[in-house]
Amino acid sequence: MSDVVAVEAPLEIRVSDRPLVITMRTPGHDEELAAGFLYAEGIITNGDQIVSIRMEGGSGVSGREELAAGKIGSGDRVLVELRDKAKAGAIERARRDFRATAACGVCGKESLDDLDQALPPITRVECAIELLGSLPERMRPHQTLFAATGGIHAAGLFTLDGKLLSLREDIGRHNAVDKVIGRAVLDGAESLADRILVVSGRAGFELVQKALKAAIPVMVSVGAASSLAVDMATAAGMTLYSFVGTERGNLHV
Repeated sequence: MSDVVAVEAPLEIRVSDRPLVITMRTPGHDEELAAGFLYAEGIITNGDQIVSIRMEGGSGVSGREELAAGKIGSGDRVLVELRDKAKAGAIERARRDFRATAACGVCGKESLDDLDQALPPITRVECAIELLGSLPERMRPHQTLFAATGGIHAAGLFTLDGKLLSLREDIGRHNAVDKVIGRAVLDGAESLADRILVVSGRAGFELVQKALKAAIPVMVSVGAASSLAVDMATAAGMTLYSFVGTERGNLHV
């Protein structure tokens, strides 16, 4: 009996032909991932600041013999050119000489101060609990990689009345969020103050912070929320609805 497994492979994001970060991700929508990552790190504030963004393929995932020898392949690269050279300082602050895992969106930060980022003001919005509770099920038919592997996270971006705008899957939950936010940034959005973010896993600090960076006022998670995520969301005025399931959920306001 054979089984399908989720693909995990390295991606290097380069800015102005210099390496910025390497992350382990599920290939696909890599330009969106790069744009979302740059946005979350405060390097860009809108898509117009990107002059060009393109993929450069590598050797991909190594075979078993190479893996046994400790090699994971050269992976792929996203090459980004920015219009705003004044962002050089932000780029240097975000540049990390580390390999991030697919499990953590804050790995490699050098000090506690690096975790603090300026966040835009959040305008609280009202959404019916019944609507919020229905959103994970509205995502499920589009989670094709999860259906095939059982090992993939998903993030979905919805309108305030529950229309699904985009959904991305990735082995790293923070990558999936970067991809949906990156798609919106590349489409010209400067703020997502009229959107709901839904994630298939837990609501951790790094995911709530990414949502707040985009001024997203409502976040829904299938998994539980962490204490720091709840504190950050409520302090910012975000509505966080966690641990959502059939006729249950935890509302943090």
